Amino acid sequence: MKKKGFSIVEIVLVLGVIGILATFLVPKTRVYLAMAKDNKMISSLNGIRMASETYYLENGKEFFLDDGNIAISQIELDKLKNYLNESLKLTGVNLLLEIGGSKTDADEIKYGGDVEVYINNNNEIKIRATSAVGPKNIKGELWEEM
Repeated sequence: MKKKGFSIVEIVLVLGVIGILATFLVPKTRVYLAMAKDNKMISSLNGIRMASETYYLENGKEFFLDDGNIAISQIELDKLKNYLNESLKLTGVNLLLEIGGSKTDADEIKYGGDVEVYINNNNEIKIRATSAVGPKNIKGELWEEM
């Protein structure tokens, strides 16, 4: 009479192989997910930039009132709502975009966090790192240069 099913040795062996494969795949998957969130943030930033240019072309003026180095607040965001495809949410007073991760100056990776959207002295829409994230993205590029 033949036994049906798997022996305990076969099950343990399969679980061991799965465990070994998981140790290689999980860390890389986490980095790729963080990079995907960073790309989503860059896409949102480009959408805000395009919305501000469209607002300027249609209204003949900038969508913000102050000159230089201001954070984008609800007042400014409301002016762009007709030009944005997605709804951007404010956290507190300033517009923050979620990121997948960042790197510190020592190239240590921190997962999660937010970057702040602001308008610099040249009236360009830029992002800067908040205190909870490192100064660079996962790829090692500075947030302020994006």
